[in-house]
Amino acid sequence: MKTTLVSASVFVLVASAALAQSAPKPAPEMSQLKYFAGSWTCSGDAPAGPFGPAHKTKSSQTLKSDLDGFWYDGMVTEMKTASNTQPVKGMVHLGYDSTAKQHVMVWIDNFGSRATEMSPGWEGDTMVWTGDQMLMGEKAAAKDTFVKKSDTEYTHKFELQTKGQWGTIVDETCKKAGAAKM
Repeated sequence: MKTTLVSASVFVLVASAALAQSAPKPAPEMSQLKYFAGSWTCSGDAPAGPFGPAHKTKSSQTLKSDLDGFWYDGMVTEMKTASNTQPVKGMVHLGYDSTAKQHVMVWIDNFGSRATEMSPGWEGDTMVWTGDQMLMGEKAAAKDTFVKKSDTEYTHKFELQTKGQWGTIVDETCKKAGAAKM
């Protein structure tokens, strides 16, 4: 009995040490997402469409490395204004799928929408994400395009394909909070 307990204890210790030594590490491609870390303020336009009349948008975004570096997680919060009475609030998660060799974005929001999009990464100063979004009980093709203007500014265009037609949902410019004014 003692020999069995000692053998089992040794096995558990050896297995634990082996697992600790082979613990997964975030993919090196995660470094491409570091650009988005921090706090950002955004302003732009939402053209007339399925979400109401045309209006100006203002939002804040925060993103940080999380879950031992495997994800960047954050919040996006639009400000309520007279022309934007139903602002979007959402959570975004950015990671890397080593099997697909693509970055992955998961989005959920206060409209009950969810989206999963993939991106090959930065191509020059542009990162394009494509996938599907479920909103208001329907599936739509989604596309997010980010263009770096500098280390502290980017543009973002979000588009959906509904009823076979692509439409811009928001077109905005985001600036990193605390960045020096030029």
